[in-house]
Amino acid sequence: MLNKIFTILAASLLIGTAADARSSVNKSIRIDAGSTVTEELSSVNGSVKVGEDVNLQEDASTVNGSLSIGDNSNTRNLSSVNGTVDIGDRVTVDGDASTVNGALRIGNSTVSGDVETVNGSIKLSGSTVERNMKTINGGIKLYAGSRLLGDITIQKTRGRYNWSKALKIELRDGSVVEGD
Repeated sequence: MLNKIFTILAASLLIGTAADARSSVNKSIRIDAGSTVTEELSSVNGSVKVGEDVNLQEDASTVNGSLSIGDNSNTRNLSSVNGTVDIGDRVTVDGDASTVNGALRIGNSTVSGDVETVNGSIKLSGSTVERNMKTINGGIKLYAGSRLLGDITIQKTRGRYNWSKALKIELRDGSVVEGD
């Protein structure tokens, strides 16, 4: 996870050097409903908002802003360092969804990869996560028949500052974890 974060930060510092990316500094990125986007979406100090029925063929990330994906969309990897990742209903995420300091909320959708957070909560509502779920300091809520096909890992912090606390994991409404 930390390697992914450093990659996002490094890529964000190089914004403007990639001709095939929609990148922004100090400004949000908005993708209109029904669009097909073939470039990576990347923002520093701004949000990324993807409308409904969008086919996003590359990754989307933000450093200091939220990331939201509208209903009926298809995406690749989604990540935020200091902001919420909010995935609507009937969305297919072909990859991972992660955040460092923000909540991760997934509607009635499917994530083919891992779902990870460091200091934010994870909430699934009628969702399927095909791999694993990992947190350090955030609670986990699986509602409305959500399914996690892999494991839940709660990683203890290392080093001088140990901020790990007791975490709450809720499974309601027929939700299941098929792994450990």
